[in-house]
Amino acid sequence: MNETMGQIIRRLRKEKNLTQEELAMQLNVTNQAVSKWENGDCMPDISQIVPLASVFGVTTDVLFNIEGTNATDEAYRIVNEAYAMTQYGKLDTYLAQYDHLLEGVKKYPNNLILLSNCVRVGLILSLPENGDMFASERACEISAETERQAKLIIAYSKNASDILRAHQVLLFLYASQGEYDKASAETANFPERTDFTYHSNMARIDEQKEEWDNVITHIGIDNAYLLQAFEDNIARLGKAYYATGKYTEAITIYENWFEIMKTMFGDRFPSFHDFDSGDLYLLLAQVYLAVGDQEKALENVEKSVMFYLDMISPTNKMRIEALRKNPPLIDRGITDITISKAHMKSHLTEKLASPELTLLHDSEKFKELCSKVAAL
Repeated sequence: MNETMGQIIRRLRKEKNLTQEELAMQLNVTNQAVSKWENGDCMPDISQIVPLASVFGVTTDVLFNIEGTNATDEAYRIVNEAYAMTQYGKLDTYLAQYDHLLEGVKKYPNNLILLSNCVRVGLILSLPENGDMFASERACEISAETERQAKLIIAYSKNASDILRAHQVLLFLYASQGEYDKASAETANFPERTDFTYHSNMARIDEQKEEWDNVITHIGIDNAYLLQAFEDNIARLGKAYYATGKYTEAITIYENWFEIMKTMFGDRFPSFHDFDSGDLYLLLAQVYLAVGDQEKALENVEKSVMFYLDMISPTNKMRIEALRKNPPLIDRGITDITISKAHMKSHLTEKLASPELTLLHDSEKFKELCSKVAAL
């Protein structure tokens, strides 16, 4: 016999281990309303159908006893379609990805898979410091929606990583909007120590189980993330010294970082020098220009450009890998990304056009670097 909607609601509620009171609270209705639905005394209002489906993680078709698809499978399908639209460095493809994810969120309002992915892309498009990826014409709209979605993740997710990421998204959004009190309040949600991570703790478990290959993998991934965070801190610290006129300290910070990388990885170390907070080679060049050392500045500009040019393959694509020597300290795949030669040409051209490098424009070496990039 076919189930009624009330029977379906009761079954799905029990599968989710929810009481009638808990379901009512999530839907902002009374306990009596839920009881009446399940007993067949009345049907949910049409406005409650989508929220009901979202709470249960199913499509609305399931509630109506029509053959449907599991919401989790649907969410992953939508996410995969969205990521297939994206081309690294092209704003219009990121907007297409975001809009596709947003349509998914509208269909499944509280689906945490869709919310998390939509928030990630929304943040990229919302922040002016993201340069070419900043969607200036839609930034206000996307920022507001990203804030709303981040708060939903915090309210409904039981995954600590997802919740922390959502708090960090709010912190970034508030700081970029000048709402510094709100941004500061978000910092209270984060641990002080850097070893409170998934991979670090999984490695501890695997040590007890003596599953050493898993230990190597988890710690390798964790180390890669730690090095990314280290680079970010070095870039921000160096910028702070530069902004306050402490050029010697800034140079020391940057040079020491490169020495540490060489000690760990040799001369051809991983691509941990160029992340969101800036290219450390170019930041160091900027400081050398401030102290009048154009030769040192040019040397670091050349290192920045050649780092990428040396990795371009005959297929007109380049692969930025976490490792180029495969040392055992970090996991090989953590920062692998394939970039087209055309995008890399645009990226390097933008680097060389930086106003901070104006003093080098008449240098023959600088002109030679510009010619190499133009020839890509």
